[in-house]
Amino acid sequence: MNHKSMSVTIIMFILSLLVFSASSFAWFALSDTSRVNEFVVPVNNYEAEIVFQVRKNGGSYSTITTEAEMTAFLNNSLPGDLFDFIVTIENLSTSSVVASIYFNDVTSDNPNASYDMRNVFYIVDGEVSVNASVNNLPLNSTIPLTFEGQTFSNYRLNNLIDASQDITIIANVNIPISQIVFIEFSIQMDPNTSKQEYQAGIMRIASLLAVFDA
Repeated sequence: MNHKSMSVTIIMFILSLLVFSASSFAWFALSDTSRVNEFVVPVNNYEAEIVFQVRKNGGSYSTITTEAEMTAFLNNSLPGDLFDFIVTIENLSTSSVVASIYFNDVTSDNPNASYDMRNVFYIVDGEVSVNASVNNLPLNSTIPLTFEGQTFSNYRLNNLIDASQDITIIANVNIPISQIVFIEFSIQMDPNTSKQEYQAGIMRIASLLAVFDA
């Protein structure tokens, strides 16, 4: 092989490596982006199938898979709107698991910052059912809150969140091998909400965390 042919071969090899590296980087970048936008986020290394379904005002259920879909679902809400949620978990592991479900990073996005959207959205009756067994959520405070003439529900989201802006929907649900659990609850926009300042606001929930332990 002469020097010219060898040079061409080396150049082609280097170009191939560069193309492969660029393609690999793009693939990983796209993968990371798609994962960031996922709404249902399992935590810890257990095999499970998790489905998060929603419906509005008694309509048909649909499946939420991204944060953007969840934001769009809650956007343009009107006082009295009712949102139903079902979290379905099937244990595909080789042992029983204990599951805890959280709404992660629950925030109010409102240019009128004093009008916190988390005060006018509440979990109906503070109830979460697991396979039709009802559980009541603990409150941060039992003292009623009134703002601009409106007294909010004690189960408003702002009275359920922790210091990390998370809400524990249910904790320590035992799921035997190959079993399925259905976790159901409803959120309503307070029918007594009349201030126009809330119309510019958006309720945001970044993700649904499903934490699994042995």
